[in-house]
Amino acid sequence: MLDVEGLSVAAGSLELVREVSFSIAPGERVGLIGESGSGKSLTALSLMGLLPEGVSATGRARLDGHDLVGVPERELKSLRGRVASMVFQEPMTALNPTMRVGAQVTEVMTLHGRPRAAARARAVELLERVRLPHPAQIARSYPHQLSGGQRQRVMLAIALANEPGLLICDEPTTALDVTVQQQMLELIVELAPALLFITHDLAVVASVCERVLVMYGGRVVESGPMREVFTRPRHRYTEGLLAASRLTPRGTRLPTIKGTVPSAGEFPDGCVFRNRCVHASGECVTEPALTGDGHAHACWHPGD
Repeated sequence: MLDVEGLSVAAGSLELVREVSFSIAPGERVGLIGESGSGKSLTALSLMGLLPEGVSATGRARLDGHDLVGVPERELKSLRGRVASMVFQEPMTALNPTMRVGAQVTEVMTLHGRPRAAARARAVELLERVRLPHPAQIARSYPHQLSGGQRQRVMLAIALANEPGLLICDEPTTALDVTVQQQMLELIVELAPALLFITHDLAVVASVCERVLVMYGGRVVESGPMREVFTRPRHRYTEGLLAASRLTPRGTRLPTIKGTVPSAGEFPDGCVFRNRCVHASGECVTEPALTGDGHAHACWHPGD
């Protein structure tokens, strides 16, 4: 379904994402995790052709036979929403506050050639499909009249309107309370075709995804089956993330990763994590390759 090879994103001479490669099979759910500033959202935006002005992508990305990198904007417009769709983190800024909800769901279908009358009827069906109560009434509402959970379901309806082969979700449940978050996750698992799910929440990845990619410093440092990566992390960064997310006995100090994620352009040569890693050695000044069959890692001192 999706094949990404050597994807890099840069702002002028400043590298933001470097040599990212991964694939997603039809029906597969893949999680993309890492701290803020790791390059997760930029990776997703580059696949959708939605990078900010002055930021460009190179490399290769093919989705269902269509090239996504280096193609004209006109061609990308024909692919967005039809071949791949994206659900953004904050629906209040992603939805148009001046348009009724039904009109926004309708618009994404008419842009791809569906007759307006059919699109209007389909919009109500989609709102019902994402389990919104009274979908016809919701269709006549404005975004500010809906709750955060309802707005996020509208975003999901828009993303699924043209039955794309790949759904990209960028932190879609961050602003939701726990109950609504769980309902949203169940909907995504039920309705999404192939899925790329970006999040900071490791528990969410464990409940939704079958495979996981760990990013740090704009690079994938570990990848593999979710259960194997979470129970037997190989890269020391993954190990630190998992340790910091687990409950600890009362009276013991919560494990942390020292320091903070450096800004783009300030990552060290060699292993991008070495300045924060307690296992770093002289060997780490040379960049490790991502190696391993099935469960891959880029670390000179992998955990066991």
